[in-house]
Amino acid sequence: MKALRPAVGLLSLALVLAGIALWAFQAPPPPTQPLQIGGDFNLISDAGVPVDTAKAFAGRPMLVTFGYTACPDICPTSLLDMVVAAEQTAVDEALVFVSIDPARDTPEALAAYTALFSGDLTGFTGSPEAVEAVKADWAVYAARHDDDAFSDYLMDHTSLIFLTDAEHRVVESFRSGTPSETLASAIEARFSGNG
Repeated sequence: MKALRPAVGLLSLALVLAGIALWAFQAPPPPTQPLQIGGDFNLISDAGVPVDTAKAFAGRPMLVTFGYTACPDICPTSLLDMVVAAEQTAVDEALVFVSIDPARDTPEALAAYTALFSGDLTGFTGSPEAVEAVKADWAVYAARHDDDAFSDYLMDHTSLIFLTDAEHRVVESFRSGTPSETLASAIEARFSGNG
């Protein structure tokens, strides 16, 4: 019986490896078509003027994230990663920050906030209804969160960075905290020679 133990162990290992290999070959490939979210929008820029992204960023891919100026951690990290990634590419991508907190994020507040990161970053706000419509198009979650530990409210929200194609359809998304090098590599892989 002891002589069979190594054979049974090897057979078990072979079956597990065969199962993994079979699963890997049957796993669907990653999507190559744009996701069915994203698109152009009309909001008020941090310069205080209405902007239609279809015209303002025509033919340019975008890196887009949603957040708010009072965000303590996720938003600044995402914005910094976007700016650093853009500096590492030869692609002429637009950097876009859409506020999910139009009650506090006026164009003036957005201008002061985005200036902390880069002159190439454009912040957007609008009426609550306009912002809700953009959030819906981009499948972004956001909700006010009152916390007694803070003097003001916080916002729970989707913390993704979206990469769009030149028609502003989302082609890839990244979690907040994705290294800027990873973002830059993804941009270059999709758009090198198109910038």
